[in-house]
Amino acid sequence: MMKFSRACIAAVAASYVTGALAFIGSTQQRSRFSIGTSRKSSAGGDVGKEVKATDAELVVRTSGTNLVKSEYRPPQGEAFKQDIFPNVPQLITFDATDTLIQLKSEVGMTYRLILHEATRFRSRLPTPAVFTSAFNQAFTETNKKYPCFGCGLGMTSREWWAECTKRTYALVEHIDYERGLRDRMDGPLGDAVAEVLYSEVFASTEAWELKPGVLDALSRFKMWREEGGPQLAILSNFDERLHSILDQVGVADAFDFVLTSREIGSEKPNRSAFEVAMSRAGVAEPSLCMHVGDGFESDVVGASNAGWHSVWIPPINGDDVPTNIDPDLIFSMCGDLFAVLDIFGLDPHFRLIPTTRFVDERGNFMDEVRVYTEEEFDNQDGMLVLPAAPKSWEGPGRL
Repeated sequence: MMKFSRACIAAVAASYVTGALAFIGSTQQRSRFSIGTSRKSSAGGDVGKEVKATDAELVVRTSGTNLVKSEYRPPQGEAFKQDIFPNVPQLITFDATDTLIQLKSEVGMTYRLILHEATRFRSRLPTPAVFTSAFNQAFTETNKKYPCFGCGLGMTSREWWAECTKRTYALVEHIDYERGLRDRMDGPLGDAVAEVLYSEVFASTEAWELKPGVLDALSRFKMWREEGGPQLAILSNFDERLHSILDQVGVADAFDFVLTSREIGSEKPNRSAFEVAMSRAGVAEPSLCMHVGDGFESDVVGASNAGWHSVWIPPINGDDVPTNIDPDLIFSMCGDLFAVLDIFGLDPHFRLIPTTRFVDERGNFMDEVRVYTEEEFDNQDGMLVLPAAPKSWEGPGRL
């Protein structure tokens, strides 16, 4: 076996690095094409240096042969980086749920908690995931039977949600294992649970909270609007309770108007929903409108089909572009609302980033509030201990 000294190995490594650097340098000098992106900011001029590609063709020469790939397509979701983003829009609409606001815990956790509360915490119930699965199925079935939360069918949103709630619990077979509970849920107790969920829990901050960073981002959108920027609005597949929820979380005044599918009689991705927003804003040209949301089909495809520019903020752990979509679909993909501001050069220089633990983090299990400020901690033997947080539910009395 051959043996090499450390000095020999070091010499070989040095020669390799020198050769690699020389190769990189020569490659940079002999570059046969350069693909750049032009990104214009209406708020602050050009951002970065503009580099133009010739006829959008990539030419690579290998062994004297020209390989040409014409009609180069930019990656989907990067429209604004390819200089095809329109001028400053006159209207920007936002989806509400999971774009601006979010549930403090998964929906099944809440449905389980309220039923547990209704039985004085004596019932044995399955995991929240079982209730979440049942809710998703019930919601789909109810929406198919009574579209748009029952609008135009002589049905109130309260009645719609009562139907959805009862169907959710009906799909949880574990309730049958608790003697007498199914009969009670088919009677007055089921009505009481549905009413509490509709009028108290999901109509308030007991269930809803702002997504991290939204308040700061919306304040900058609002400043932009007040300085002559676009109108700001919400276009959401929701019912009339959304107005009160936005007011409770403190962002209602950031918007010129709020449109819910229940109130306008049309839901995304229907083109008519976006046309109602244009009419309300007094904007005649669809290309001057932009919609921001987390739903690919309802927000991205819906807005694009209406002639708007769409911005997709993917759900957490869901940033893969769906398959089997129109390859000509043009949209932008952003990580959060700050990235949307960055399209126009309005992203703040200093801010919390998604990988940072926010100072005020809420919603881990709905009844828990964590505050990461030293003043709020108890000092016990030199250790900072988080004080106990009060429960968010009011107790069995309301049922």
